[in-house]
Amino acid sequence: MFAQLGDIKFELITYFNGLNETVSYNYAQHDRIENKPILQFLGKNLQEEDIKLNFHRNFCVPEDEIKNLKDVADAATPLKFIKGNGEYVGVFVIDEIGQTTEQASPEGDLMSVQVDVRLREYTGKIPEDKQEQKGFKKK
Repeated sequence: MFAQLGDIKFELITYFNGLNETVSYNYAQHDRIENKPILQFLGKNLQEEDIKLNFHRNFCVPEDEIKNLKDVADAATPLKFIKGNGEYVGVFVIDEIGQTTEQASPEGDLMSVQVDVRLREYTGKIPEDKQEQKGFKKK
């Protein structure tokens, strides 16, 4: 496994094709009379992770994999992003999904598709799993 987003595992051989991490910074520009503007540092922007995936009919059903990603994105649930080496990157939401069909059957079924997933860092409160409590009730 190369990385994991929530319950979605990105396998190196079958799916994963690249990861681009972006950290950017926010500056305000203040104009000055008869002088160059001055910049004021405001802080870091949200981190972004761009993941390139290849879905091929030999390894999976591309339509099903794309639907799974879209279902997770539609739920707008913040998910933990962890690299395969165990590095905890943070909590992210799926911000964008793009797909490029590389190969299709004569009937139009996807054979090979490149999928670009953009994750955006989530800094709000993480919803807790609502699981049934067992044992004694808490007062």
